[in-house]
Amino acid sequence: MISLRRQGIRWRLAMLYLQIFAVGLSVFCALLFQYFQRTQTEAFDSTLYNFAVDINANLEMDFVGRLFVLNSTIPEAGKFLPFHLGAIFLEIRDTSGKVLMHSKALGSRRLPLDRPTLDRVLTDKFDFKTIPPAELGLDGSRPDHRLLTFLANRGDWREPLILQIAVPMDLPRQERRDLLLFFAIGIPLFLLVTGMVGVWLSKHAMRPVHEMTLKAASITGVENLKERIPVPVADDEIHELAVTFNNLLDRLDRAFASQDRFVSNASHQLKTPLTILKNELHVLRKAHAQGADLGPGLDSAAQEIQRLILLVQDLLLLARLEAGRDTITLMPVRIDEVMMQVVARLQRLATEKKLRLRTQILTTAADQIPNLEVQGDEELVDSMLENFVENAIKYAPSGTDIELTLKESSEGLELSVRDHGPGISGEMKAKMFERFSRGKPSNEIPGSGLGLSIAAEIARIHNVRIALEDPKSGPGMVVTLTFLQPPRQA
Repeated sequence: MISLRRQGIRWRLAMLYLQIFAVGLSVFCALLFQYFQRTQTEAFDSTLYNFAVDINANLEMDFVGRLFVLNSTIPEAGKFLPFHLGAIFLEIRDTSGKVLMHSKALGSRRLPLDRPTLDRVLTDKFDFKTIPPAELGLDGSRPDHRLLTFLANRGDWREPLILQIAVPMDLPRQERRDLLLFFAIGIPLFLLVTGMVGVWLSKHAMRPVHEMTLKAASITGVENLKERIPVPVADDEIHELAVTFNNLLDRLDRAFASQDRFVSNASHQLKTPLTILKNELHVLRKAHAQGADLGPGLDSAAQEIQRLILLVQDLLLLARLEAGRDTITLMPVRIDEVMMQVVARLQRLATEKKLRLRTQILTTAADQIPNLEVQGDEELVDSMLENFVENAIKYAPSGTDIELTLKESSEGLELSVRDHGPGISGEMKAKMFERFSRGKPSNEIPGSGLGLSIAAEIARIHNVRIALEDPKSGPGMVVTLTFLQPPRQA
């Protein structure tokens, strides 16, 4: 037996629908045969009953009780009967069961008549029964006989009579055999044709999938990620599959492009301090040979090493963030405490640039204590806020304030960082969170160019919405962090 699991999907679909259709067709034919058999028996019984009525009409009884058949050639009256009259067995009895008359074909045999049947005929006027040939003393190869026991009665008779007629059911048997033969030949032939048509239709229906498979197989390298799967015109599941696959290719293309840019920028960022460090070491070697002071050169080399360390730390942190939530344990975090820790840590840097860090916590009611706790990773939330505050310190002019405001909102907690710097353009806002994207060159503003992209990844993982807005008055920019997760209930 062929296993459907080893066949192609179009064969499996065709065979599955063929099996379902075969079962349905078989059930339908079985019900149709039963209905045909029932209606055929009813028609046969109706004809047999009419024949008994005709015989009853041709029976006469004289004054001494003798029976006479007025017309012995009933079939010559033009009636069509579904059985041969020469094979009919006829018998007439009185109500006590005594045989008064019988046909010559019956001979010494008697038609079966038991007491329950006799009582039923006296009540219902007639009774039908199918009897096997053995009960009539006939060969077993002969067909079954349909026996009608009929109550014959006339107004001028002294008592009713019991008329029994047994006719062979050879014609119904032949019709049933013909119908079964038709089913035996027609159903397999019909299923064969249907299966062939089903295979053709399934092949035609799966053609778009085959074309998609060939196209997908041709996309073998990164250079081919620009190609796309052909999308069928019909708005069906295959159309949806093609669109989904193309969306996947779009994401892969963007991911590989982002990776290429990241590797290129990272290699450039690493190459620059390494080159400087190499040159510094070369200068130090010459200075050492000449007995010169090595202090400035060592300080410069230490700065480049520190820059490399920070860059590598940022790259490792970014790789951890890209791994997703599975690598992060979420715990209750007090945002106000994180904000004060960041301010305390960056206070010296702000003082060096003559900046003032101002913080405030707003409440909805004067006597209400706000719930400032969220679920998150405290170290990552701290790093995210530090990146935004440090970025504000880098670009804010001396003598201005950097304002940190924490308040509750209908969506969660809002933490805003406002500076009075030059602000950024709309075009730069779109690129602000890209890796190694910088507003000014590194020789003017120090940094790796990864801080804000790291902050954006942390925000994504913690379900924090970032909004960049211009202040309502004055220069600068406002960065609003909205922790969309509901505050933890006390």
